[in-house]
Amino acid sequence: MVLNDSRARFLRREDSGKYAEALPDVSDGADREDGGSADRAQRRSKFLHAVIATLDEACDRNEYDRLIAVGPERMLSAFRKAASDKVRVRLWREAAADVKHLSDSELEKRLAPHFR
Repeated sequence: MVLNDSRARFLRREDSGKYAEALPDVSDGADREDGGSADRAQRRSKFLHAVIATLDEACDRNEYDRLIAVGPERMLSAFRKAASDKVRVRLWREAAADVKHLSDSELEKRLAPHFR
């Protein structure tokens, strides 16, 4: 999972090492106009709950065994706090990095060391 302030991408690593979409993306659905810090905090909380709900449903369908979470440290921290037990036990690795602007091939290179 690649996570930033407004979008979560769910990818799976194929045997070839390439990444493919595993689940539909989740976004906060907001435009980039900020309505103040209270609105941002509320949007972030709602967004993280949607991410966790998506992962919980995938757990219930046995769609993944291990999860790597990649994103800025502040989002990873918020994700860990919001995660359900069934997501937490599958959280295999974390990588604190701002990767929202990376292409899939750049992301593959960036994440390769985590699979060694």
